[in-house]
Amino acid sequence: MEHLPPTYSLIGCCVTRDAAELGRDPLPRPVHFVSRTRIQSLVSTPTPIDPDDFKLDSAFQRRTVVEDHRKTALDPLDDIDHPIVIDLIDERWPLIDTGSGLVTSTIYFRNAGMEKRPGSRPVANDVELADNGPFATAARALAARLPQRPVLIHRAFWASHNTAGEPISDLRRTRRNNNQLERAYDILQAALGERALPPVEVDAGLRIGDPSHRWGPGPYHYIDEYYTELSDQVRKALANAPTR
Repeated sequence: MEHLPPTYSLIGCCVTRDAAELGRDPLPRPVHFVSRTRIQSLVSTPTPIDPDDFKLDSAFQRRTVVEDHRKTALDPLDDIDHPIVIDLIDERWPLIDTGSGLVTSTIYFRNAGMEKRPGSRPVANDVELADNGPFATAARALAARLPQRPVLIHRAFWASHNTAGEPISDLRRTRRNNNQLERAYDILQAALGERALPPVEVDAGLRIGDPSHRWGPGPYHYIDEYYTELSDQVRKALANAPTR
């Protein structure tokens, strides 16, 4: 059965966004793309920021840093009439407490020199992922903040090896991150309640790093076959999604 091209917005990173560019039959681009931020940061209190106080050449990079401080990244989703897709690969970034709230210490944030601001301090990562811990609390706050639209979780994980069979990163780190991601996806799925569609997850046999990927080698830069399968799963999932 042939499905119509899906309309969706994305909270996540290139691991899902690239399905709109790569693979045999790419998805349409997301209507809105919320990226370079963590769940705890998305729902934190705003931190004052003056865009003239830092330098980044890319408008996209500047926008993500500003939105992560002002907590405006989710605003465009308020009136959408379509589903939302979420992945959690950006949970890899550290969190910073600015004294006003939490922000995400992405490479853009660091390149702008923001981590050197007085009063900022690193936040311990929520490695326990308890039901009442910081991540779970933030996941419930995110669910309350999102519009009443279906949500599809893309259970993306780190690839351990590349096409040559070589480890991409320290294997212990990869296993640790994937174990934490598995638990985090379960927490988010539960927090979303009835809005959560059955999640999509590409077979681990296709979770292989591509050394020639457009963004360079990395544990979440996969071979084209991964994106082909992901696009197919997303199409099927969203075709069966309720309209509300």
